[in-house]
Amino acid sequence: MNISKRRDFFKYMAALGLVTFSVSPLEAKLTKSKIKYQDTPKYGSKCEDCLQFIPETNECKIVEGTISPNGWCTVFVKNPNK
Repeated sequence: MNISKRRDFFKYMAALGLVTFSVSPLEAKLTKSKIKYQDTPKYGSKCEDCLQFIPETNECKIVEGTISPNGWCTVFVKNPNK
């Protein structure tokens, strides 16, 4: 293989890798069914008290879709600031 062609190949592969990495989500969110999400509190715990809850948008950092502030799931983590 010609050095120029090999160098071009590696440049192309490096650029392709960077493009792929920059457009791919680093973390995929979990589905509600996978984490047993429900719209009601459980054990006195609810989403609005969870570390993962984003109150401005009613979303979760790790669960896909809209989340009820009164919901609950198996990945609940008590927010120490609440």
